[in-house]
Amino acid sequence: MKKILLLIIPTFLIFSSCKKEVTKVQQVDQAYSAVYTIQPGDWKTNNNGLSYTAELNVPELDNIIYQNGAVLVYLSFTGTTYYEALPEVFDGISYGAIHSPGYVGIDISDVSGQAINPPGQTISAKVVLIDATALALHKDVNLNDLGAVQKTFNIH
Repeated sequence: MKKILLLIIPTFLIFSSCKKEVTKVQQVDQAYSAVYTIQPGDWKTNNNGLSYTAELNVPELDNIIYQNGAVLVYLSFTGTTYYEALPEVFDGISYGAIHSPGYVGIDISDVSGQAINPPGQTISAKVVLIDATALALHKDVNLNDLGAVQKTFNIH
């Protein structure tokens, strides 16, 4: 009986000293997207058709994203089932995007510098905004220390 008791007591002590820890997982959305429709009449030129620009009003593109984040632009043409990332050259036409706070401009031009016609079809433009914290603001953080990175950037 003493032997059984000696076996049960350590087992009880082992399991009674276990501590249940609950980790709270907090999801932080740091990427945002929206799809815009560009109609054929939305393309404007100021150089006699050497290039065209479609302007998108993107009020969510604030100074914080402009200074520290990223803006990605994708196009999908009528009749396709996919988006293509910009910049891109397709059939001799160069597609690119520029941005500033509140604004994304999609530019097209002929790679040989010739005048072109604006697109005659509806185009979908997906704009993805990625928020970020500038690493330069935290030069003292050891990026090889996970705990220090989590604490500095409030990652739970």
